Order: sequence, then C-alpha cells, then structure tokens
Amino acid sequence: MKKPCLFLFILLLTIAQSQASESIPDTNLQQKTIQAYAPGERLVYDVRYLGISAGTAVLEVLDKTEMNGRDVYHILSTVRSNDFISFFYPVNNRIESFIDTENLYSHLIKIKQHQGKRRREKVIGFNQAHHRAVQVKNNRSTVFKIPPNVQDSLSSLYFFRTFPPVDVGTSAFIPVHESRKNWELEIQVLNKERLKTEVGVFDTVKVKAVVRFEGLLMDKGDVYIWFTDDEKRIPVKIKSKIKIGSISISLKSLSEKNDIVASLSE
Repeated sequence: MKKPCLFLFILLLTIAQSQASESIPDTNLQQKTIQAYAPGERLVYDVRYLGISAGTAVLEVLDKTEMNGRDVYHILSTVRSNDFISFFYPVNNRIESFIDTENLYSHLIKIKQHQGKRRREKVIGFNQAHHRAVQVKNNRSTVFKIPPNVQDSLSSLYFFRTFPPVDVGTSAFIPVHESRKNWELEIQVLNKERLKTEVGVFDTVKVKAVVRFEGLLMDKGDVYIWFTDDEKRIPVKIKSKIKIGSISISLKSLSEKNDIVASLSE
C-alpha cells in the first residue's frame, strides 16, 4: 500500500478532530490562568554564541484563526543566523504552533529546521479528545498516545506564561509531546532578579527549564529563562549550554498590536 502524502494525511486528521471537537472536555484551565499574550505581540531577540552576535530570533503571536472548529492562537517562531555565522554554520528555523484559545493546549505544530547540514521537517497533530498525536515526517505517519492537555515544544513556553504568580523554590510541570515521546517539562523557579536589556530594565523571575527533548530556543539539558515579573511574563533572556560553549538570547525589541508597546520597565 502506498504511504499517504503529507497533505492528505493532515486533511484526514483535521476532519477526524473536527468531528470529535464537541467531545473535548471543559478543563476550566481559564480559571487557573491569566491572559499573558495576544495577537500582535512580537518579540525580537539577539542571539549570541560565545559572546559573538550569531543571528536573530523572533517570537510572534499572529492573528487568531480556526482549527477543528475551535479558535486558536497562531504562534510563529523563527531563528536565523547572520551572514558571518551562516558562512560556517547556517541556521534557518521556522516553527508554528496552534494553541486553543480556551483550553490553551496545542492542536498542531509545524517544524522546519535547517542547521548546518542537518534538515528536519515534520508536522504533529494533536487529537486532545481521544489523546492521540499523529506525527507526519518524510510522508510517513506515526500515531502516539498522549496525556490530557498536552503541549508541544513551542506552546509549552506560552503555556507557562499564563500561570498565576509563582513562588521561588517551587516547580511547575507541563506535559509535552516531542521527539516521539511524552515528557514532563519541569520548570524550577530559582529567584528574582533585576535585569537590564536593550529594551529596558525589568524585574524578572529566573527559572530553570529541565529539557529532555529538542525544542524551540531550547535543547536538551538545563535552560535558564528570565521572565518579566508581571502578568505578561515575557521571556527577556534565555541561556543554555550546547556541546561546545553556550548560547545567550536577549530581548532587543518588543511590540504589540498597532505598535503600542506595553510599559513593562521602569
């Protein structure tokens, strides 16, 4: 039997999820979360490797759309190396996540990555009603069981932003499906710091994300993230170690819809 093409399989998956959308349980997550982001938010970061400017990363919330009969946030992440780094090791990554506006879980993630000689492209659709994930890669599909309200590698970052205020010394656990497995992403709240960036000076909450999968701006290992200590919880800095050296990602531009920038710093 011929393997289904990517478009056909995703179309069938979408139809199946749409038929099951009414049976998705009300998780009442909105009672436990805050509205931390909205369409029009665009965060631009300077990416540095070993202290050298290496490229630019962008996180943005595009206009709301509809998927499987439900409203979703369309999140886009891009990471590109600059001309100097691209001469040795080109990086051009694009990741899209579609997050349920009500229950805040992932419906779909699209991943296109080009790093050096390595290329990776895949799509993972999440049937939250029947706790199934379907990964399509190289026109081959694989079905996995997933826990309720699972996140993908990008939506997990935005999901943490919606948490109510967190206390130093505590941990948050987020179910994530990535790299063909279900993971429990642990985010440890370390301390509070005042941090200076190109955008301004922020009161931040520093956390350590214990990552065991390949993710957005985060790879396997311990990743440190500084979120603004307010209701938006914007990530203003990310640091992680890699096989050789470390990568630092710092916020250099922040904009919201209609170019209105929130007054987050003093």
